[in-house]
Amino acid sequence: MGFGMDGFSDPPPVGHVTWPEAMAIVVITTMIAGRTLGTSKQQVFDLVVVEFPEVKPGKVAEHVRYRPTLWSRERYRTAHRGLLALIVCSALWRVIDAVMEHGMKLDQATAYVALVPIASILLGYVILQWHGQVFEWVGWGNVLSAFGLFKGFRTLVEEGSDHGVLALKVMAVAIGALSLYLARKVFAKPMEQKDPMGQAPSRYVFPDEGMG
Repeated sequence: MGFGMDGFSDPPPVGHVTWPEAMAIVVITTMIAGRTLGTSKQQVFDLVVVEFPEVKPGKVAEHVRYRPTLWSRERYRTAHRGLLALIVCSALWRVIDAVMEHGMKLDQATAYVALVPIASILLGYVILQWHGQVFEWVGWGNVLSAFGLFKGFRTLVEEGSDHGVLALKVMAVAIGALSLYLARKVFAKPMEQKDPMGQAPSRYVFPDEGMG
């Protein structure tokens, strides 16, 4: 811990985040979550790198990238709700399938609780809160189910298979496709523009959000 010129110790970092970066995150979150529809990610980035020059532009860009603007929330609200609905349907289908398979009765409440897929609940929560880092890995993880889906269709045609398992695979692929769609549209990676002279820090340019 160092000491500044005023004799007081410098503030300690918050975990792996320095105090300037933590304050930059607060500003980013406040601006992006604001009531106005007109604040773009590019405007937020340009302001924050000026206000907090001690924070690397790459760090600022990362924090800005994974926070949806109010404009994007409104524009992609239908797709977002559709994704949440698919996650809920997938969880319910797993419970219903298990109930039908094991012949549970309606009064076996504890058994139903045990069947609830906790992972699906947590996934639904982070998607509901628009946690940008989650969308891409959820997307690729579920899209990979397409390989099992093709095999399932072939088995269904040739031998007959469990329709419930096949339905879950279809929903998984749909969840993956929608997650990747939102990841590309709402949390697109900014383009880095380096200074040709190598003297100024890099600038990051975010894709146009279509605010018009």
